[in-house]
Amino acid sequence: MTEWSAIVLAGGIGSRLRPLTNNIPKPLVPVANKPMIDYNLELLRNARITGKIAIITRYMREEIIQYFKENDHFDDLDIVLPVFDPLDTADAVRKAANYISTDNFIVSMADIVTNIPLQDFMAFHNEKGGIASITLKDVALPRAFGVIMLNQDSRILLFLEKPIPQELGLATLTFSKKETIRLQSNLVNTGIYAFKHQVLDILESMDDLMDFGKDVFPYLAREYGIYGWADNLQYYWMDAGNPQTYLYTNWDVLRRWAFPYLPRATSEENNVWINQSSPSLPSGSSIEPPAALGHEITIGNNTRIWGRTVIGDRVNIGSNCEIESSVIWNDTIIEDNVKMKNTIICDEVFIPTNSLLNEGTVVGPKFKGITGLKTEKNQTITKN
Repeated sequence: MTEWSAIVLAGGIGSRLRPLTNNIPKPLVPVANKPMIDYNLELLRNARITGKIAIITRYMREEIIQYFKENDHFDDLDIVLPVFDPLDTADAVRKAANYISTDNFIVSMADIVTNIPLQDFMAFHNEKGGIASITLKDVALPRAFGVIMLNQDSRILLFLEKPIPQELGLATLTFSKKETIRLQSNLVNTGIYAFKHQVLDILESMDDLMDFGKDVFPYLAREYGIYGWADNLQYYWMDAGNPQTYLYTNWDVLRRWAFPYLPRATSEENNVWINQSSPSLPSGSSIEPPAALGHEITIGNNTRIWGRTVIGDRVNIGSNCEIESSVIWNDTIIEDNVKMKNTIICDEVFIPTNSLLNEGTVVGPKFKGITGLKTEKNQTITKN
């Protein structure tokens, strides 16, 4: 396969994910103790992207730049972090054009976790010879994403960006009368694209094309013809864009659904991933798999860590606690007799003794509880 380059869009604010993104850019939000952007770069590495990989930042840019200065685990990739302020997704690619010298390039989002067979998609793009190709996935609720309809040759007939029910119904009725339609209106755009270099010339000459979903793809579909890759719909894909799907993504990675992309760890045994050293378990305490554990974790007596739980670095957990299907970030203290289920706790949080965190609780960074904390279902609490 010929050389490819890539552009990774990592400038989003992550407003739907707040308070998780109050103090950290969305691409650095950890999934199973590994920043989301790492999953994306591992995907590009496995697809043998040997050209430049331009990571486009904006919100909390300095944190992302600093992350790559401090970590060398992607030194084998030709990563560049240009500094400019894109107005939208297509504008980001327009302004990064100088970094793309290959005939074809990938555009991907830094805030998705997927094990899509990217090389198969790249081969599809080459085979079709179109100016653009889009990866597709079937989902139960397609209206949350851009909906696509294809003909038998995988050419896109219609692209609707987050359609309202009336639009989706009318489009299905209209195109279902054509014999060539592939009646899969639940196919959605997953945010990974392949382009010919020619697209950069189009973006340069048409500066009103700002957003891929709203502007670029409808234009390209009408004027050039673009293709949707739906040959393999069984791969894992998740947009960890809100606290609920973020929690699901952690669980899925722990369950190996995104294999070969796994939690950050230096070792693994029986689906418990350990980073540097395993915490000692005192009398009556246990850790159920699957789980991912950071380093410098302390656990008190008679505390049970149930499965589907992620614990970050420098976390102290007291005695007689029950933690189930939860994600706990770094530098957090959980005192005695605390129970939580399906909970997200951000960095530098203090959970006092005798607290009960109900399902769906999200605790923002630096929150310090004073007395026994009891939350309602799906409650979000932030710094007091």
